[in-house]
Amino acid sequence: MNATTDLETIWREFAGPLRGFIRKRVASDHDVDDIFQQVFVKIQSHLGTLRETEKLQGWLYRIARNAIVDYYRSRRPSEPLPETLAIEDKPSRCALEIGPSIAAMIEQLDPKFREALRLSEYDGLTQSEIARRLGLSLSGVKSRVQRGREQLKQLLLECCRFKTDRYGNIVDCEDDCACEHCD
Repeated sequence: MNATTDLETIWREFAGPLRGFIRKRVASDHDVDDIFQQVFVKIQSHLGTLRETEKLQGWLYRIARNAIVDYYRSRRPSEPLPETLAIEDKPSRCALEIGPSIAAMIEQLDPKFREALRLSEYDGLTQSEIARRLGLSLSGVKSRVQRGREQLKQLLLECCRFKTDRYGNIVDCEDDCACEHCD
């Protein structure tokens, strides 16, 4: 491509391959059409920011990949925090008693994170709904919910002894936990 790349040229050369790229990753034809349209709107609105036209193809596919990721993120259900930690086999004393303490721990969070976390996890609002309610940007709400979850995790880790998986995710409480919540 040369520096005179325009949207019509991009459409002729890449519309078919980009649609196929999206179709391989998204099952619903209706959703494929929506994502494909979003990709070309982004291409049109950001084409002027492309500095290195020799990297056009990679740039186009990155826009498509990001749109697909956004599609799946928007459809991922938000899982509310459990009232109690349910361990399937033999629940530890800690697992049975820490659940009510989670609400108390949420009260210890920074107020802006606490409010976003409550609305997300307890009230079941989507992050878009929270953004409208609080008058914040969607990215701001996402950041607050994520940081609130991380702060809550740190409070839990400081309180109790947990078993974690190889990624650091909590999978169970230690049976011999002696924190104030498990005594």
